[in-house]
Amino acid sequence: MFAASLLKNIAPGVDIEVVEEHFKAKSGVSGTAMKIAETLDIETESINSVRAGGIVGKHEVIFGFPYQTVRLVHESISREAFGSGALFVAENLKNEQKGFYNFEDILRPYFFDQTQSILS
Repeated sequence: MFAASLLKNIAPGVDIEVVEEHFKAKSGVSGTAMKIAETLDIETESINSVRAGGIVGKHEVIFGFPYQTVRLVHESISREAFGSGALFVAENLKNEQKGFYNFEDILRPYFFDQTQSILS
């Protein structure tokens, strides 16, 4: 969501749509798609859902500029991704103080050094 938030800040008037795809039996809009919409401050009506076959999970954020589009896509092709993701989080939190963390807290150090401005 860092990249999506950055694009939104660079071009605040851009059209944004979210497409989420999941397996046929999944009901309702995914929580991830709702969190993306909340983070980007867009209406839930801008979320488009696809339910088909054995799709594990895919989220795409489309930024519609006047003469081009930018698409950010994440696709899980196996449920094993969720287990390895949990292990990644555990490894990154093992030396941290007890408390509540979100995924952005864990990923932030991988994107930029918090002691420096992103523009420096």
